[in-house]
Amino acid sequence: MADAIHRRAARWGAVPLAVAVLLVVPLLLGRADAFTTIECQHPVMTGVEISKLHHVSSATACPVALALFRWESGGNREALLYGCHGMLHPYLRLHRFHGWNLSLDPYFVMSRGGASFVVSGTDFPINCT
Repeated sequence: MADAIHRRAARWGAVPLAVAVLLVVPLLLGRADAFTTIECQHPVMTGVEISKLHHVSSATACPVALALFRWESGGNREALLYGCHGMLHPYLRLHRFHGWNLSLDPYFVMSRGGASFVVSGTDFPINCT
Protein backbone atom coordinates (compact mmCIF):
# COMPACT_ATOMS: atom_id res chain seq x y z
CA MET A 1 0.00 0.00 0.00
CA ALA A 2 2.73 2.47 0.97
CA ASP A 3 4.66 1.51 -2.14
CA ALA A 4 1.65 2.34 -4.31
CA ILE A 5 1.29 5.73 -2.64
CA HIS A 6 4.97 6.47 -3.24
CA ARG A 7 4.70 5.46 -6.91
CA ARG A 8 1.63 7.68 -7.35
CA ALA A 9 3.37 10.59 -5.62
CA ALA A 10 6.43 10.12 -7.83
CA ARG A 11 4.26 10.05 -10.95
CA TRP A 12 2.24 13.13 -10.03
CA GLY A 13 5.07 14.96 -8.31
CA ALA A 14 4.70 17.44 -5.49
CA VAL A 15 2.34 19.74 -7.40
CA PRO A 16 -0.95 18.37 -5.99
CA LEU A 17 0.44 18.49 -2.46
CA ALA A 18 1.65 22.05 -2.94
CA VAL A 19 -1.74 23.09 -4.33
CA ALA A 20 -3.53 21.46 -1.38
CA VAL A 21 -1.27 23.26 1.09
CA LEU A 22 -1.80 26.58 -0.67
CA LEU A 23 -5.56 26.10 -0.48
CA VAL A 24 -5.78 24.89 3.13
CA VAL A 25 -3.24 27.08 4.95
CA PRO A 26 -4.99 30.42 4.26
CA LEU A 27 -8.24 28.95 5.55
CA LEU A 28 -6.58 27.85 8.77
CA LEU A 29 -4.76 31.14 9.21
CA GLY A 30 -7.95 33.09 8.59
CA ARG A 31 -9.66 31.22 11.41
CA ALA A 32 -6.73 31.58 13.83
CA ASP A 33 -8.03 34.87 15.25
CA ALA A 34 -11.40 33.25 15.93
CA PHE A 35 -9.81 30.89 18.46
CA THR A 36 -7.11 33.02 20.06
CA THR A 37 -7.22 35.72 22.68
CA ILE A 38 -5.50 38.91 21.58
CA GLU A 39 -4.09 41.48 23.99
CA CYS A 40 -4.95 44.89 22.56
CA GLN A 41 -1.94 46.69 24.05
CA HIS A 42 1.74 45.84 24.08
CA PRO A 43 3.11 46.10 26.65
CA VAL A 44 -0.08 45.14 28.46
CA MET A 45 -1.39 48.20 30.28
CA THR A 46 -5.18 47.86 30.31
CA GLY A 47 -5.76 44.10 30.22
CA VAL A 48 -8.26 44.57 27.36
CA GLU A 49 -8.54 41.37 25.31
CA ILE A 50 -10.54 40.38 22.26
CA SER A 51 -11.40 36.88 21.06
CA LYS A 52 -13.84 34.91 18.90
CA LEU A 53 -13.35 37.30 15.98
CA HIS A 54 -15.95 36.74 13.27
CA HIS A 55 -15.55 38.69 10.00
CA VAL A 56 -13.47 41.36 11.74
CA SER A 57 -9.73 41.88 12.15
CA SER A 58 -7.92 42.63 15.38
CA ALA A 59 -6.84 45.92 13.78
CA THR A 60 -10.52 46.94 13.69
CA ALA A 61 -11.67 45.34 16.95
CA CYS A 62 -8.88 46.48 19.30
CA PRO A 63 -9.35 50.26 18.83
CA VAL A 64 -13.07 50.08 19.61
CA ALA A 65 -12.49 47.73 22.59
CA LEU A 66 -9.85 50.11 23.95
CA ALA A 67 -12.17 53.08 23.37
CA LEU A 68 -14.87 51.30 25.39
CA PHE A 69 -12.34 50.65 28.18
CA ARG A 70 -11.21 54.30 28.23
CA TRP A 71 -14.84 55.50 28.20
CA GLU A 72 -15.93 53.15 31.00
CA SER A 73 -12.93 53.71 33.27
CA GLY A 74 -12.49 57.40 32.44
CA GLY A 75 -15.33 58.65 34.58
CA ASN A 76 -16.59 55.71 36.63
CA ARG A 77 -19.21 54.96 33.98
CA GLU A 78 -19.73 51.30 34.89
CA ALA A 79 -23.26 52.13 36.03
CA LEU A 80 -24.04 53.60 32.59
CA LEU A 81 -22.77 50.48 30.82
CA TYR A 82 -24.28 47.72 32.97
CA GLY A 83 -26.03 46.79 36.20
CA CYS A 84 -26.17 43.64 38.30
CA HIS A 85 -29.11 41.54 39.46
CA GLY A 86 -27.23 40.11 42.44
CA MET A 87 -23.86 38.44 42.10
CA LEU A 88 -22.87 37.09 38.69
CA HIS A 89 -26.06 38.27 36.93
CA PRO A 90 -25.18 41.31 34.81
CA TYR A 91 -27.45 43.13 32.39
CA LEU A 92 -26.65 45.86 29.91
CA ARG A 93 -27.94 49.40 30.17
CA LEU A 94 -25.98 50.61 27.13
CA HIS A 95 -26.70 48.75 23.90
CA ARG A 96 -24.62 50.70 21.35
CA PHE A 97 -21.13 52.16 21.43
CA HIS A 98 -19.36 53.91 18.52
CA GLY A 99 -21.70 52.23 16.01
CA TRP A 100 -21.28 48.73 17.50
CA ASN A 101 -24.11 46.75 19.13
CA LEU A 102 -23.39 45.48 22.64
CA SER A 103 -24.79 42.24 24.04
CA LEU A 104 -24.21 39.62 26.71
CA ASP A 105 -24.30 36.23 25.04
CA PRO A 106 -23.12 35.12 27.81
CA TYR A 107 -19.86 36.88 26.88
CA PHE A 108 -19.64 40.61 26.28
CA VAL A 109 -20.02 40.80 22.48
CA MET A 110 -19.62 43.77 20.17
CA SER A 111 -21.21 43.34 16.74
CA ARG A 112 -21.92 45.36 13.61
CA GLY A 113 -23.40 43.89 10.45
CA GLY A 114 -21.93 40.40 10.10
CA ALA A 115 -18.86 41.22 12.20
CA SER A 116 -18.55 40.37 15.90
CA PHE A 117 -16.00 39.77 18.63
CA VAL A 118 -15.85 39.14 22.38
CA VAL A 119 -14.30 41.73 24.69
CA SER A 120 -12.81 40.61 27.99
CA GLY A 121 -10.21 41.53 30.55
CA THR A 122 -9.54 41.79 34.24
CA ASP A 123 -12.76 43.21 35.75
CA PHE A 124 -13.64 44.59 32.32
CA PRO A 125 -16.06 45.22 30.79
CA ILE A 126 -18.46 43.56 33.25
CA ASN A 127 -17.84 42.76 36.92
CA CYS A 128 -20.70 41.65 39.16
CA THR A 129 -18.66 39.96 41.89
